[in-house]
Amino acid sequence: MLVLLLSAVVAVSVGTPLSLQDSTPQAFTVNLDLAPAQRWGHVVTKFSKLAKDAHKVIESLVPEDAIPLVEEIGRELDSYLPMEYADEMRGIATAMNTSLGDIVLVNLAYDITAFCTSIVCQDSKGQIWHARNLDYSYGDILRSITIKVDFQKGGQTVYTGVTFAGYVGLLTGQRPQAFTVTVDERDQGQWWMNLLIAILDQTAKPLSLLVRDVLATSTTYADAVDTLSSTDTEADAYFIVGGAKSGEGVVITKSRIGADDLWYMNEAAPGWFIVETNYDHWVPPPTDDNRRDPAVNAMKAMGQGNISVTSLYNVISTHPVLNNKTVYSIVMSAAQPTTLTSWIRIP
Repeated sequence: MLVLLLSAVVAVSVGTPLSLQDSTPQAFTVNLDLAPAQRWGHVVTKFSKLAKDAHKVIESLVPEDAIPLVEEIGRELDSYLPMEYADEMRGIATAMNTSLGDIVLVNLAYDITAFCTSIVCQDSKGQIWHARNLDYSYGDILRSITIKVDFQKGGQTVYTGVTFAGYVGLLTGQRPQAFTVTVDERDQGQWWMNLLIAILDQTAKPLSLLVRDVLATSTTYADAVDTLSSTDTEADAYFIVGGAKSGEGVVITKSRIGADDLWYMNEAAPGWFIVETNYDHWVPPPTDDNRRDPAVNAMKAMGQGNISVTSLYNVISTHPVLNNKTVYSIVMSAAQPTTLTSWIRIP
């Protein structure tokens, strides 16, 4: 298995005041009852510069020597991906009038190179909340294509994601009354080398497609944690999962095969919240990228009795948790799915 991505995960305004530089992502519905190749056309055609901007990312991120490899993957896509996702990518390429190889490359690059801050916490009434910033070097491009998507069957929302137009996987998602999930990058080598390794292990799944699979099929927090922990992936990562019941929160430190560590919220002092950025929790963050300690301090200053959409927005707006690479922020709660709120950030 392997490749994909152009996005990352969830939004819906509930009246939280926005700063003058925040905006709300455009909202779309993806009808899962349609044939996969027909699901995304109405989305990507709304973004006239999408193909051109995607190519800019490819040119700057993808080593020239790797391009023939990915073109070969594009020609044999069904050998590497489930047919459903392969067909979705073909439909996107057709709607955008661009090459399938470009869609594959962009999905893969976004899948493995995003930096993030994720927080799961429990308020004084036992409700679980999940907040995150997604940071990326190509913020000027990604802010313009950040969207909120409700994935529906029979007219009912099965799961929701905040992501990027043209990206079929999910890095941020919510399954109502079950769980929320975000993916943070774990730097374990060059992403294109991870691609080569994954090609040799066709049981490995792209991170974002695994998350989408879990949102589509797992109906409980426990099932989601088990699947995310045990499935072979194309790269190392952190999966941050919040449940719908009191006490349900965990950071999964994932290696390609299996999990290196499961760090549960009640094990992380002071026991009511857990913070993950892009570094193993048992080692200090680097001094030149310490978002962890400011986030922890902001959570403590807020206090367990004051958790809300607004207060968590303020936490993830604390410098340097919010920085000039932050593309979007989100606050969500599986137990109260209508509270899901997202913002496109322009620091």
